Amino acid sequence: MNTLLPRAYWCHADVDGTPPHPIPADLLTTAPGPAVTWIRESVRWLTPRLDRDAFHRAWAWLGDHRGAQAAVQILRRGQPYAYELDTPAARWRWTAYPVSVLPAPLPLCHLPNEHHPVRSYE
Repeated sequence: MNTLLPRAYWCHADVDGTPPHPIPADLLTTAPGPAVTWIRESVRWLTPRLDRDAFHRAWAWLGDHRGAQAAVQILRRGQPYAYELDTPAARWRWTAYPVSVLPAPLPLCHLPNEHHPVRSYE
């Protein structure tokens, strides 16, 4: 019997050019809402460091709440969602990808560790 793997959403930021600040850390979440929120919070974090034009474009996008709801629906349909922002120094791209995740591994108590080495019996 084939069963579908559970879906998760991997969020990632890329920068082409010289980023003036560190890139936000990736996120793996189990729902599309937090994935879109991560993108929006990452853009909001960057806005104070932007030039005037990029700042206004970013805030216009952040103010588009219908667009944010549409992004959640796009992810629910299994499609990736991305937002790009060009600045004089770099092109930023935030993407949320639907991914399938494997079931949780065996509990650590079933795996060998340094306190209980694997023994071979001959």
